[in-house]
Amino acid sequence: MEGIPIRNARRGDIPSLLLLWGAMMREFEEADARFALHPGAREYMATTFAAWIQDPTRIVVVAEERGRLVVGFAAGVVLAGNGWQVPVRLGRISDTYVAAPRRRQGLARRLAGRVMDLLYEKGVDTVRLAAAVRNEGALAFWRSMGWSDLEVVLERPVEPDAD
Repeated sequence: MEGIPIRNARRGDIPSLLLLWGAMMREFEEADARFALHPGAREYMATTFAAWIQDPTRIVVVAEERGRLVVGFAAGVVLAGNGWQVPVRLGRISDTYVAAPRRRQGLARRLAGRVMDLLYEKGVDTVRLAAAVRNEGALAFWRSMGWSDLEVVLERPVEPDAD
């Protein structure tokens, strides 16, 4: 996949980003129904992507095939540390997705690597990400790139008292 260029996202990429993001979220929901989307999620993400593209603390990169078809994207952000632990400046990869027909060719590694490079250029000390526990493919992907488990997030629905 060396032939597919990776570049910074532009406002004109938002429709493609929304299509890819929607496909990613459908895969999440298939793996775990708790990832079902809110009815207004698409509109929210359209606004969010536009803001991310303009925000200097954010990184959004796309893989563009043949100069016009966006087949993958990755996003990250520079955050302040929590103030009581290192790192002082923390990077976070929020999204990485490649269209199913373009997978298993190294494109996700290149997208993630580009986001990592840009986060390091912005002075982060370390980079973190979250992956759904039932998304075994994503977990295997990130672990194959040297990532390791840091914490587990637990969830429980709120139930009314039985009193």
